[in-house]
Amino acid sequence: MGELYGQESIWPTLTTWKIVHLPVVERFEYIGIANWCLIILPNTALALWCGSRLIKQTFKITQKKGVLILCAIPIIIVPFLKTRQQIDILNNVFGHLGFLINFIYIPFLLVLVWLAKKVKAKGYQRKT
Repeated sequence: MGELYGQESIWPTLTTWKIVHLPVVERFEYIGIANWCLIILPNTALALWCGSRLIKQTFKITQKKGVLILCAIPIIIVPFLKTRQQIDILNNVFGHLGFLINFIYIPFLLVLVWLAKKVKAKGYQRKT
């Protein structure tokens, strides 16, 4: 039982789906995987759209090329990840990076934009 739900299980959700036995379906995990794709697909599509839009505005590349670039990056990186420890390191790096962007970089940009607007507003008042 410890192996089934403990740290030793690499794919705990998939392992849990293997427990389910239905008389109609021989392997319930196929249904679970298909259902999970319906959950992941909209999040992936939204992230790809946001990333390609950012690439379009930053580097003046068409959005279609941006999507292709963003799709190619994981296809190139994934074959190099051989062990669970490497995947955990990648997850930790992206977790820390996401934290830094969300809670440090974005508020820092907010303060900078606010200050820039104040400076510009004072500059327009002095000219008149």
